Amino acid sequence: MKGTVFSVALNHRSQLDAWDQAFHQPPYQTPPKTPVWFIKPRNTHLANGGGDPVSGR
Repeated sequence: MKGTVFSVALNHRSQLDAWDQAFHQPPYQTPPKTPVWFIKPRNTHLANGGGDPVSGR
């Protein structure tokens, strides 16, 4: 999986708190017990030293 960028979601209490009500609804029924890992899509990658196309920095 060379070149694959992994990221973590729901690893901060404020994120869990914001989603708490939804986590108690189907299909989840309970909040996650650990952070959620995901693979970032290629279109979200920036080149090393490249600028941010949104902020221009």
